[in-house]
Formats: sequence, C-alpha cells, structure tokens
Amino acid sequence: MDQSLLAIFAAIVTSIVLEAAPFLLLGSLLSSILNVYVGDGTLEKLCRRGLPAQIGLGLVAGLFLPTCECGVVPVTRRLLKKGVPAGAAIPFMLAAPVVNPVSLASTWVAFQGDLGMVAGRAAMVIVPAAMLGWALGKTKGADMLRAGSQTPAPVPLPTPAGIAATLPMAHDANCGCGCGHDHDQPHKRPPLGEGLLSVLRGTGREFLEMGLFLILGACAAGLFKVFMPQEWLSLFSTNLWLAVPAMMLLAVLMSICSEADAFVAASLSMFPRPALLAFLALGPMLDLKLLPAFLSVFQRRVALMIILAPAAAVYLLAMGLGLAGVLE
Repeated sequence: MDQSLLAIFAAIVTSIVLEAAPFLLLGSLLSSILNVYVGDGTLEKLCRRGLPAQIGLGLVAGLFLPTCECGVVPVTRRLLKKGVPAGAAIPFMLAAPVVNPVSLASTWVAFQGDLGMVAGRAAMVIVPAAMLGWALGKTKGADMLRAGSQTPAPVPLPTPAGIAATLPMAHDANCGCGCGHDHDQPHKRPPLGEGLLSVLRGTGREFLEMGLFLILGACAAGLFKVFMPQEWLSLFSTNLWLAVPAMMLLAVLMSICSEADAFVAASLSMFPRPALLAFLALGPMLDLKLLPAFLSVFQRRVALMIILAPAAAVYLLAMGLGLAGVLE
C-alpha cells in the first residue's frame, strides 16, 4: 500500500479528531453539569399550555436539560411517565441534541463561520421535531410507551486503557453520567462536593464513550477521501439523488456525537451541502444507538413514526434545498 496514502489518511483522521475534541469535551461537561444540577421540573410546570406552546418549549428545552442523544430517550420516557405532554416531550427528544449552543457552535467552526449551514442544520431538525410533536401531541404518554419499557442494556466495549466502557444506548437505568441517578426517578440536587465529583466522572465517561465514535467517524471519512475509487466518489458526490441518501445512511451507521459530527461532515466537502446537512440533521435524531432505544421504549406504531418521519422529512428538505440551488 502506498505510504503517501497512509500518511494522508492519518493526517485527515488526526485533523478531524483534534478539531472536534474540544467541542466534544465541552459538550460532555455541559451535559454532565445539567444531569447533576438541573432537574426537569421547569419543563413539567411550563408545558401545561396549548399545543403550539408545548412544541415551542420542547424545541428549546435542550438549552436547559441534558442534550446528548445517548441520554435523551430515557429522559423523555421519564417525562412522559410523569405526565409531560407528548407535544413537548417528543420535540425535546428529537431537537435537543442539535439545538444547543455547543452543537451549533461546533457547526459554525467546522464550516468556517457559514451561518447558512448552522441555520440549515437547526431548521432541518426543528421541522420534523415540530411535525411529530403536532402529530403525537394529543396522545397520552401511557398510550405511547411499552408496558414496563426499558432501554437496551449497554453493550460492553474495550477501551484503550482496558477498562470496560459502554455503548451509550440511552444510558439504561443509570444515566451513565456518573451521578448514579435513575432516569425514572426525580432528580434531586446533590451536595456541592458530591456533585462536582459526579460532574467530573460523567464528563470523563461520556467523553471517552463518544470519543470512540468520533475516531471511528474520522477514520470512515478518511477512508472515503483517500481509498475510495475516484469514479465511485464522483458518482455519489456529483449526483444529488445519490448524495443525499448516501450521507443519510452514513449518518445512521456512524453514530457520531452531535457535538463532533460537523467536523466529519466538513471533511467530506466533495459532497453537495444539502447532502452534508442531511448527514448533520439525521444522525442526532436516528442512528444505531437510538434505533433499539426507540423500539424498546415506545409502542411499535409510535416508534415507527419516530424513525420514519424524521428520515422522510430530512430527505425531502435536503432534496428541496439541492434542487432549488440553495447553499451552493
């Protein structure tokens, strides 16, 4: 194998990881602070309003509640069990991983200050999240959840240090943030010292867990750019009808954290921007971590809506932007 190709591959992977790591660390820290110190009582009190207000509240709640996609499903399950309307809980579940300052800032940096990509990413998440909130807004939580629903057990993965980490399948019963909190129980604020220790534990654990997916995603991007035959790459990257579904499939398979996936997308600059937006929007709403969580927590009909509706909406929005010549 050509050593120069290996050197280019290593440079691409290293560049993506180094650029994304600070945002992943910041996102892990913010998520842990919110998990430990911020409860969901505010959302429960404010969501007793009309459906439009519930949807709006759910869309911005990611600013104040835990935002990682790996923990958002059990948080949503708890909210629904406690009587929070689906019109607020479902938009929160889908939008929170993207509509938060860290994810939006990482997108802005990765695309070198391109506000069109930042706004486009947020819009392509908000639209399907709001649509599902409206469609499911009148459904009672008890009718949406499986009886005795539990999120999938974490799958153990070896880490470089030889310590058993877990694939963050929505954190299971323990939230995985280090706080020892059960997502189905009210979140009480811990003492300051204990809370700080929980924040540090949670930050380290989530950073290591999601860092694995970042590295895998960076490697996949490097393989695409260096080793894929140019005629194949040109076929997918120059044909919008192939580029959009290809990037959507890649988003589902890579399962990259929402705070870091913008750097992987930016490295695949040979693809049209609407296809990159499809990658950035769909991944945090539907990936290999979330699929089993949806199917095990929600009734089959609801789970299929949560899986299929965002995929269809993202595809149609991305194709619409591409055919209209937006962001070219």
